[in-house]
Amino acid sequence: MEGPQVAFLVLLLALTGYLGNRLWAAINGPSYRERILRLASADQQLTNHTAEFARPEILQVSDGLYMAIGYALANSIMIEGKDEIVIVDVTESYETGLAIMSAFRNITKKPVAAIVYTHNHADHTYGAKAFIENDQNPPDIWAHESTNREFIRTFTANAAGYRRAMRQFGVFLPNSVNSGIGKMLKYGDGKATIGLVFPNKFVNQKVTNLTLAGIEMSIVHIPGETDDQIGVWLPKQEAFLCADDVYKAFPNLYAIRGTPDRNLLQWVESIDTIIEYSPQHLVPSHTRPVEGKSKIQDILTAYRDAIQYIHDQTVRYINQGMDVIDIAKKVVLPESLRTHPYLQEFYGTTEWSVKTVFTSYLGWFNGDAVDLSPLSKTERADRMIKLVGVSKLLEQAREALRAKDFQWALELSSYVLIMNPGHREATEIKLDCLTSLGSRQKSANGRNYYLTSAFELAGLVDSSISLKKNRENGIKILPIDFIFKALQVRFKPEDCGQVTTSVYFVFQDSNTHISLIIRNGIAIVKHGECLHCDLVVTTTETVFKDMIGSRIKAITAYGSGEIEIQGGAMNFRNIMSCFERNK
Repeated sequence: MEGPQVAFLVLLLALTGYLGNRLWAAINGPSYRERILRLASADQQLTNHTAEFARPEILQVSDGLYMAIGYALANSIMIEGKDEIVIVDVTESYETGLAIMSAFRNITKKPVAAIVYTHNHADHTYGAKAFIENDQNPPDIWAHESTNREFIRTFTANAAGYRRAMRQFGVFLPNSVNSGIGKMLKYGDGKATIGLVFPNKFVNQKVTNLTLAGIEMSIVHIPGETDDQIGVWLPKQEAFLCADDVYKAFPNLYAIRGTPDRNLLQWVESIDTIIEYSPQHLVPSHTRPVEGKSKIQDILTAYRDAIQYIHDQTVRYINQGMDVIDIAKKVVLPESLRTHPYLQEFYGTTEWSVKTVFTSYLGWFNGDAVDLSPLSKTERADRMIKLVGVSKLLEQAREALRAKDFQWALELSSYVLIMNPGHREATEIKLDCLTSLGSRQKSANGRNYYLTSAFELAGLVDSSISLKKNRENGIKILPIDFIFKALQVRFKPEDCGQVTTSVYFVFQDSNTHISLIIRNGIAIVKHGECLHCDLVVTTTETVFKDMIGSRIKAITAYGSGEIEIQGGAMNFRNIMSCFERNK
């Protein structure tokens, strides 16, 4: 065959392959989507639960006390004083905050004297800017003294937490039923803006008595879902704003988006504290308010008893030497608690709660020597395929799927896909398993996580774009301390493990001095002047944040004089290349 003919044949084959792949993708995409949606039914009780927060509305709880519900995942609460107002929790984005503030302004035009963050979670803090109407005279923002430390922890592991949160809350699902404690998390979809403002007033006592906007209140430390959680007691209205200690769903004693272990007995003690106040009105930061002392006492008692039951029975079986998986299957609430309307598993589940109790006492190791140094998923998949072969694994997966043994079929198909990414039949089996398991979940968290995982497997969901946008927006508002703490966990020892050096940063706009010391494969951040650092970098926080977020800005900053470097620009560039950049 002549050279031109060979070239033509190669080109034809390449073009055919390209068009074939495009056609295959065009067929696969919609078919996968339809395949998921066809199986993605929803638990009827979970669907009915949507009525709890189905539409945006302002509820008057008592004189001068209003709740905005249905606008976002969390509620925002307005307390009206004689001449000013106090806002408790501000929802998850600037946009949802604006909608709520506009609705509050239909009730009163009084200025905002103070904002209270009940805890650090995004759905309670990221909408703050919408409630600050005068930048020259902003309201004080109150929080627990540990809240900023919690913000640092969250931003340090933001990429992993973000992706898992998007799954848990079903942000990218086309048919999300609800999020268990609210209609939907309106954040992370690329349309929401971070409006976080960091608190400037802090409480550190069990009870702090304050007068804000002429309103007498007590800020009460009630750790539960988070250690920094605070509630608000309003003696005039006999109302307790209980944050996330109680809502109309089984509590998230562990969040599958990824959180530190939550101390169940501490949570129980916090509910006991609320019980002691004997409120006439219970005002949660999720789901609707409750009125009536007797009704509230019943709810609080059942809630705290359910949490204690899970703790006590889990520890009981731990002491019998049982495995965590077996305990999670064995612990079931008594019927009186299991059927209580405030303990339906629309959000957390007893199974996940048992596991967090186990790890809080014994950590990751279950006590069986087999699990001291287990094979990785890839190693296990490789050995399974060598043991029985792909055909046998798929045969067993098909049989399990037909028998509705979805978990086993899911595991078998996953083995195939680990070693053979994109395998069509394994993908279809895994999609059907994820969707079927998701459809059987009463928990919105479980349903959303399974279904989002299915959409990701099908290539129909990609959170990386919105993650990049939200990270870039976040960098602009983060204190410089947070950014340097995040740098520590972005250091690449595989590239720079032999580097020993130090950089002294002087930020002129804030008069902040930070040293970055690199040695033994780690990066260490210290505050204060450095007399013997190898490099000195003088710039502003604004320019440095732009550099972190943009490679182009990092190059142009040198030429424009926005950054001065003593010790060599090339040396500084090499040092900064030791840190992972945003993707």
